[in-house]
Amino acid sequence: MHKFTPKKLLAFTIFCECISRFALIFALIQIPALAEKFSNAHICLFLAAIFFFAIFHFFSQKLSIKLGGDAKKNLRDYFQNKFLNTLPIQDRAQKGMPLQELSLHYIKTADLMEPWYSRFLPSAFLAVIIPCMILVLMFFTDKLTFIILFFTGLLLPVFLFLIGKIAKKKSEEQWQSFSKLRAFFLESLQGYKTIKIFKKIKERERDLEIAESEFGKKTFAVLKTAFLSALVQELAGSLSIALIAVGLALRLMNGSVEFGTAFLALLIVPEFYRPIRVFGMAFHVAINAKTAWSDVC
Repeated sequence: MHKFTPKKLLAFTIFCECISRFALIFALIQIPALAEKFSNAHICLFLAAIFFFAIFHFFSQKLSIKLGGDAKKNLRDYFQNKFLNTLPIQDRAQKGMPLQELSLHYIKTADLMEPWYSRFLPSAFLAVIIPCMILVLMFFTDKLTFIILFFTGLLLPVFLFLIGKIAKKKSEEQWQSFSKLRAFFLESLQGYKTIKIFKKIKERERDLEIAESEFGKKTFAVLKTAFLSALVQELAGSLSIALIAVGLALRLMNGSVEFGTAFLALLIVPEFYRPIRVFGMAFHVAINAKTAWSDVC
């Protein structure tokens, strides 16, 4: 899978997104300073940081789209050259399906693999780099907030892994159901004249509806698992932010932390969980892609 990745595009995508997040964090640092003392220098720095954030974020989004498109093209060329041109007879015998169905099978796999390259790979790197960047900042800013972020940041991937095991099984069942539905539909089209001659159209329609209903149930099960994963991530992130906010409020009342430090922590903490949430959403796309890829290899 990784040999089809345009590595330079991936590196530029990650670099642009990291610079944009760094600019956003720098802009957030200026807000507490402006709250304590209004200054033209802080205003200029804030606006410049927001500008760089917007520019580099825009470039990272464009590059991620190009990354997915180039990887998809490489995959299609690979399938066409190796499977459809050089080994059609062997592959047909191995898979037990006609060449037309094989071509559709590989095209569908290439389509499913595109989000793996455009969304999952960049988000996997960013889910490590950006939280580490914020952890370093919090270590020198507020030790208690650093400790909370560190342990909650470790718990979220654990939850994601546990739910991911269930999601992988559901995705495999969905892919098998889709393969069955696709083969059944193609067989019905190819044998339509025979079915019509023997007057079995109604029975075939009923069988097709059953296969379609089964595929719908499997798809709904995958969606429920994805919803559960998103719910766990949102709940864990919201509770962690609430815990940090309550702790900062109590320490502000006791005078053990400065207002600027508490304000900065409240502004930056949501950015710590954002890349992990994005990675969690892309994780389910990756499971579908992984299942499709394992089916053609």
